[in-house]
Order: sequence, then structure tokens, then C-alpha cells
Amino acid sequence: MPVNIEIKGNLAKLLATENLIIEHKAVDTASFDIDRRVLTLPQWETDSNYVYDMLVAHEVGHALHTPLRYWNKEDKYKNLPMDYVNVVEDARIEKLMKQRFAGLNKDFYKAYEELHANNFFDVDDDTVNDLKLVDRVNLYFKIGAYLCIDFNDEENQIITEIAQAETFDQVLDLSLRLYNLSKQQKEEIDLLELQSVKFDPDGEPMEIEGTPQDVQTQDETEDEDATDTDGNGNTPVPTDDDIEEDDKPELSEKAGNHADIDVSSTQRTFDRNVREELKSNDLRETNYVSIPEVDVDSVLIKFETVRDALKKHFAYKSKESDPATHPYHIKEANGMLDRAVEEFNKIKLSSRKDVNNLVKEFEMKKSADSYSRSATSRTGMLDMTQLHTYKFNDDIFKKVTVIPEGKNHGLVYLLDWSGSMHNVIEDTIKQLYNLVWFCRKVQIPFEVYAFTNDSWSLDPRTKNQDPNAYTWQRDLPSHHTPQLNEIVIPDSFRLVNILSSQQRGRDLDEMMKLLFLQVKAMSNYGELPYLREFQLSGTPLNEAIICIGQVTKRIIKSTGIQKCHVVVLTDGDGYHSEYMRQGYDGQLTKGTIYSGGFMIRKGSKSFSAGNGHTDLTTALVRSVKAELPNTSFLGIRLIDRDYRHFYMGYARDSYGMFDDMKAQNRKEGMIHFKSDSFDQWYGIATNKLHDDAELAVDQGADKRAISTAFKKMNRGKKTNKVMVKQFIDQIA
Repeated sequence: MPVNIEIKGNLAKLLATENLIIEHKAVDTASFDIDRRVLTLPQWETDSNYVYDMLVAHEVGHALHTPLRYWNKEDKYKNLPMDYVNVVEDARIEKLMKQRFAGLNKDFYKAYEELHANNFFDVDDDTVNDLKLVDRVNLYFKIGAYLCIDFNDEENQIITEIAQAETFDQVLDLSLRLYNLSKQQKEEIDLLELQSVKFDPDGEPMEIEGTPQDVQTQDETEDEDATDTDGNGNTPVPTDDDIEEDDKPELSEKAGNHADIDVSSTQRTFDRNVREELKSNDLRETNYVSIPEVDVDSVLIKFETVRDALKKHFAYKSKESDPATHPYHIKEANGMLDRAVEEFNKIKLSSRKDVNNLVKEFEMKKSADSYSRSATSRTGMLDMTQLHTYKFNDDIFKKVTVIPEGKNHGLVYLLDWSGSMHNVIEDTIKQLYNLVWFCRKVQIPFEVYAFTNDSWSLDPRTKNQDPNAYTWQRDLPSHHTPQLNEIVIPDSFRLVNILSSQQRGRDLDEMMKLLFLQVKAMSNYGELPYLREFQLSGTPLNEAIICIGQVTKRIIKSTGIQKCHVVVLTDGDGYHSEYMRQGYDGQLTKGTIYSGGFMIRKGSKSFSAGNGHTDLTTALVRSVKAELPNTSFLGIRLIDRDYRHFYMGYARDSYGMFDDMKAQNRKEGMIHFKSDSFDQWYGIATNKLHDDAELAVDQGADKRAISTAFKKMNRGKKTNKVMVKQFIDQIA
């Protein structure tokens, strides 16, 4: 089973004991930015947790213990090869990590065992002692448990000191000593090879294959088939043409080649194999985009602003207010307003039963929870009613039951104000009103926001803008200054605060009536004109989630609520979001966050945007929740037809579970499930919103008609009861 890189990112933070920024990118080697505290890890592909943990721990060791020091510019070390410092420093940081976290000993041991078995160092057990000193030292500290490596007394002394090194200064001094000893050994080898060279009659040196000992053996052995060429009995020297091509040594490719002592062949071979063997075959560049800090006041439109605009628009008309309007049209317009207001009053009256059910379920759930957390303790005072039982009962003291106080709740609603909600917006607002009246009755603070990208003209700061102008012709105030790799919140985006517990009872009722008039006007195809500055728009769901996180943080701080719930009511997914990237000319330009290849970063935490259309939304919810303790996200999806796409996009275990969801829908009239982002999702068919759950039977109806009416009523009640119970279970 492949390792989970997100979990391994958390492992790196735990090992570092600091909130490092972890990036998994399409790079060849790991690196650590000491200034920014960013640890970049390659996208390794391995089924071995030991190997992955070892590689992560190794890089964290550099992050913790390798200082930012330009030692190669210091006079003492300017000629010291990098490979020597890498080999000695690797030994030091791995020792320090294993000392700090004893459990890593097994990971390093098992990981190097696997890598050696797969010949990642490209060494032969029989020829390991022919390697250069730096390579033998490297192998000793990495896979020395599986090899028999010989060292002389002087080499053993350096090995011992490397194993005991604690500081980077010691690493540099030991690396220099190791390099000087390697140069000394190379000079000795070169001298021996020079002494073993023979010369031809013209005084030119002849190349002799083999060690000095091999050359001596050749001098003492005479080939029986040799031919005298100079009359003195000398054996002819073989030329390059006489030697088979496969027999020629490729010294430049051998780890045992002492000609180039500045490099560690084993380490470079290991690094190359890690890049080639562990690098993901399905490598894809990962883009890390961050969530911006927006100006909340710039995003919000206050409920007073919306109320005043709606109140002015839906005012009763008269000849004085509209002198050019025919009296008949004035009468018709006022009549439509009267009918809409009358319908609102009926809705308010009929909703009492549903609201009372919500309140009853909430109080029962809250009481049961309080009882389960109650504690009974003795007071130390005698209970006179039990005193007569003292001979056989030790428990004769009075008791007191302590019930801890419940938490303060708060609800934040996000209402989809998009064009696709046109056919269901009236029924949705009715359900929303039930929740608002419930909150007011149990005295829970609440805020309701409609998210839109087409209501900016309500904002007093944009009153001089032409509502019909194209996007590029507008000069709207920015909500933030987009930085490189940061999500862009469009200037047209707004959160319209349509309802609030801050409103007094009478003002809230007036606002709910005006809002119903607007919704009724938008869903009645022109019979009642609606306020065009507050019309339905696109679906900026992702931008709404980003901004509601910062708005909720402000609400929690100002109201002191301890348990907050963000409820998202929508009928679809958000459209693609944009981020700032660097263009080919080096200038910042906008790019689209598409499916796959993106990670959402909030602070030091990163969340995968995955490969699906909904994954950006879920990543944003997870990132927002990470900074809002005791805050849950609940989603209510209004489904027009097939809910397969919705379930597959958000469910935690979607594959193989869809049949269970279909059975649940048949039984309960809706679906509900948990996800990795939303604490609970509710999927409700739009036709269920029209069920008023009332018994509708004509006078004189027969038995069959009455039975059908009862079944229809029960279906509506069943869905409503399940929804109420599930919702209360989440917020109580």
C-alpha cells in the first residue's frame, strides 16, 4: 500500500518539533530553505514506510542541525570538496536524529537494509575494500551493518571521531582531515604505480594492466610462445589492439577509481538511484496556493443596506409617488404586494409546528447530554432520612448532583444566491426561515449570508458604477492585494448579510417579509418586479468558504460562542477559482486552479485539492476548519435529479457504497453522510421541498383517495422528521 504523503508531512513536523512548511514537489532531491523554514520533499514512490520515514527523518535532520553557513568561502575550507562534508554531515545528523528519537533506529536499519538489497549504492561485497576512503566511510555509516569493511589504525581514528561529532565545526575539521588523508593515500598509490611502469626501447612509458604486484609477476613469468623482438629475450608488450574491448577497465565509472578523490561515487550513485528508482512515474508538478487574508468589511454588505434597498423597491405605490403611472397599474402592483405579504403571513403561521418540533428535539438532546455529563458527590452532611439504616448501609450522607453548563451555540448560514437556484429559491427560503425562527426561539446567535458575485451594486462604495458594465469596465475596490501563489477573491464577490440575530424582533420580521417578496418576485417570472441590484448570479462557493472562515472568526470573538456551526445551502458546485502565478515575462498574472496538481496552504498546513471537481471545495473547508476549533461545517445540497455526482464527489467512502445511499433514500426520503471536510452532508430532492406534510383530502373523497393522501402526507413528514433529527444531532 503506497504511503500517505500528507501523513508523512505531519511526521516531518513532529520530528522537527516545529510547524515546518512541507512541500511535496516534482524535484530530484530534497531541500530545506532555512530562512523560510520550508522543507521540500521529492514525490517519492515507494511502498516501504521504512524507506520513506528514513528519507523524511534524514531531511528533517538537516533542517534541525545543519546551519546556514557558506563554509566554502572560508579560507580554511575553500578547497574542501562538497562530497566530503556531505558524507560526514550525514553521519552526524543521522546519529543525532536516532539519539533524539529512539524509534528511528529501526527505521534507519530496515530502510538501509532494503536499499542495500536493491543495490542502491552499486557496490560488490567482495570488492568493497578496494573503494576510496570517502566511499568506505560513507558505506560504513549507512550500510556498515551488512558489509565487512577494513580500515587501518589512522582511518579508524577518524571513523571514531566522526561517530562522536556533535557540532558542524567538528564536521568541517573532520572532513578536511579525511580529504587530506585521501590525498595522501592517492599520492602513495600514484608513486607505486609510477615505480611499476616499464619503458619501451624509445623511452616511452608502457601501460601495464593490473596492480604493481601483478606487474612484478608478469616480469618474472616468461611466455613460452613469446618471440624475441630485440634479441635480448624481452617479451613483447601487448598493445590496445591485442586486448579485447570487454577486458578494458572503465576506471571513470568504478567506485574504486582513486583518480578522482574529490567525489564520493557511492553517494552520487545512491542519489541517482533514489531519483530514478523512487521518483514517481506519474510525476506531476504540484502548485501550492495559499488562502489570502481579505478585508472582511470590504466583502460584507450589511443587512441595513439590503433592507433599505428592498424597502424602497417594494413600497406601495401611489399617484404622488408615481405620477406617470396609470391608476390601474398602481392598483395591480399594490394588489400583488398584498397577496405576497398575505402568503408570507401564512407561512409564518404554519411554520410554528415545525419550529416547535425543532425546539423540542434540541431541548431533549441538550438535556440528555447534560444528564450524561452530570456527576454526583457527597456533601459531608448526614441524610436524616437514611440514618436509620446505618447498621447495614454505609451511604448515609446527603448527595448533590452537579450538571455542567452547556456550551453557547452559534449558527452561520451560507445561502447560494445563484441563477440555478431560481426554481427552488422560494422553497429554500421557507426552510431557512424555519431554522431562523428556531434560533430566535432558543436564543442562539445566528447570521445568514447570501454569497453572490452580482450584488456589488448594493455596496455604497460602488454607487457610481454602471450595473450593466462589463467586468473589465468596472473599477471596484479590491478585497485584498493578491500575492504570488495566492487565491484571488474577485472584486465583484460579496457576502450579503440578509438576516441577523442582531436585528430586533420587529426589524427581523420586516426583513424576512421583504426578502420573501424579492424571492417571490424572482420566481414568478415578472408578475412582481424584483430588485435587480440583488438578483441571482453565479456560484462563488469556494470564495464564500474562504471569506466565511474569516467572518466566523470575527463572530466567535465578538459573541463569545463556544460551539459554532456553518451551514451551507446550495444546489451545485462552485465554479473554478483563480490564483496569482508568474507569467513567462516574469510578471504576475492570473491562472486557473484546475483539478489535480494543487495543494491549498493555510499557514504551515497543506491540503490536497485532489483530482476531482469538488476537491478544491473540500480542501478549502478543511483548511478553514483547521483554524476554527469547535466549529463544524454542515452541507445541505438540493438535488434536482440524480445525486450520484454529488455523493461521489463528497462522500468519504464513495466507491461501493452508492447502493447503500439509494436504500437510505428510499427509506428516509433523503441521504446523509459524513465526509473528510463537511461534518455532515444532507442531500434532499427538490421535489421534497414542496411537500407541506398536510393532509389534503377533498370533501366526499373515497377510501382510496384518503389512503393516498395519508401516504403522501407521511412521506413528507418522514423526510422532515429525519432532517430535523439529523440536524439537531449535529448542533446540540
